Amino acid sequence: MPTSANPFPLRSSFYHSFCILVCHSAVQLMPIRVLSLPVANLQYVLECVDTCELIAFSLCSKRTKNLVTASKRTIHSPTAYVFENHVHFVIREYTFPQDFNFELLRQSFKFHFYDKRAELDGRCEVWKKQEFTQKDWIAHFLKIFHQSTIHTLGIMNTSLSYLDTIKQFFPRCHRLFISADCSKELTKIAFFKLFPIAEKVEFMKNIFDDENDISKFLTQNFKSLSFKDHKNPLKLTLDNLLVLNITDLTIDVANIREKELNRFLKLWMKGNHTFYRPKVIKLSLEDEIEINCEEVFKGIKYEDVQYDEDDFPTFRLMRGDGKEIQVFIADNYIDFEVV
Repeated sequence: MPTSANPFPLRSSFYHSFCILVCHSAVQLMPIRVLSLPVANLQYVLECVDTCELIAFSLCSKRTKNLVTASKRTIHSPTAYVFENHVHFVIREYTFPQDFNFELLRQSFKFHFYDKRAELDGRCEVWKKQEFTQKDWIAHFLKIFHQSTIHTLGIMNTSLSYLDTIKQFFPRCHRLFISADCSKELTKIAFFKLFPIAEKVEFMKNIFDDENDISKFLTQNFKSLSFKDHKNPLKLTLDNLLVLNITDLTIDVANIREKELNRFLKLWMKGNHTFYRPKVIKLSLEDEIEINCEEVFKGIKYEDVQYDEDDFPTFRLMRGDGKEIQVFIADNYIDFEVV
């Protein structure tokens, strides 16, 4: 809120009147009463008005859209979840309390986008624009809140044909999430069709049929990838780890023996992979398996760098060329980090 003096003394009554006019955008008097306000008054109201009413106001005309855009209201981490024939769009607003070094969630809203209409979840409100497609709704929301892309794109359960449409809706995203509700076929096609638009990919189902399929996947040029399937662990081999081209990889659950992990570390120590790209490899084995540290480090010189007696074991390996890898082991979990 502005720190300067309140530009209109009767803020409470005017604010209430403004909200009524915006929510009843069909009333013909709305454009006259609101848009005829002095600029300072209008800007102040736009800073204070509820987010949903602000969006409704932006839909009234091109001018109201420009006014809302100019108000510089922002949202954080917009998220889209894709279902059979429509998109759930979630926006969040945060507040920054004085004397605190963190942000607090102020409010969040979920919208359901269809062609010609948008529904506000939990408020029984429907906004209609006959000329709007789902793509138009998404573009409008991102535009007025100064977002060039969304944070998370979640594929929940949809048709294969809808995936191409989704790629047009969202040319870029920070995180792509493919739900366990998707079939194996849908997960696989969605993964290979959509991973180029995302910085980080997470999927919840083992989509690999054989060793060649796994190798093809692991040699892809990913920045960050996370795989999770407790019912069908991913079988890994030494060859898989050596051809890995993913900067940050997390697999939960992986099926690999300590002997393979030991051979991997020995080859890394010999410096045969000078341009080895991965920086972080995190593997969770099946619950009943506890990783044997002695087997993993058999025949390898290492330094124990456990920082606290209550911490799980952490080991440092130094290579002849000065490169360092730290290995953290806890029960059935092992983490490799190239420093």
